Amino acid sequence: MSNIEYEVKRQRKTLTTKEFYDRFSNFEVVQGYCRGCSRYNTNYSCSPLDIDIQNYIESYDYIDIVITQLFFNKEDYQAIYSPDELTDILNNTFFIEKKKTVDILLDEEKKYVKSECITGPCNYCRSDCKKEYDECIHPEIRRYSLASLGIDSAKILKDLFNIDLILIEGKLPKYLNNVSSILYSK
Repeated sequence: MSNIEYEVKRQRKTLTTKEFYDRFSNFEVVQGYCRGCSRYNTNYSCSPLDIDIQNYIESYDYIDIVITQLFFNKEDYQAIYSPDELTDILNNTFFIEKKKTVDILLDEEKKYVKSECITGPCNYCRSDCKKEYDECIHPEIRRYSLASLGIDSAKILKDLFNIDLILIEGKLPKYLNNVSSILYSK
């Protein structure tokens, strides 16, 4: 199952952080999705956050939004897979490509005076670290998720890249998207 062929396309756009926040912050709607997630209130990079989100984002000058898009062959996305097979496919395609993007952005952080990636959710320690620790024990490597900041990824995809968000919903879609970003000041 893990040898499904796919094509990867990466795209990037730069915005000021003010324009980004003004256009794509949709806190109440996005937090509604977050509250339905099994990781809600269990991880210090996920919702709810104890920070001033607008100030956090706008404390940087720019944001680069990076889309990683995976395209599958027609016969592969039309096939029927068991939940375990689908998980195997995602682990051997989507999550590998997402990690490559995250590694690129983490390396780019070093090029700026001030920068931080938004690539969450964090996976550095326990997935339910809030139960174990009173505060994040690795704030230097923790990265927030766009959703935890109330940012509407579907709107980013559509407005900036003309890409429709397709949910997995039990089957392999025609394509998968990951939205990552890096906040920075030169």
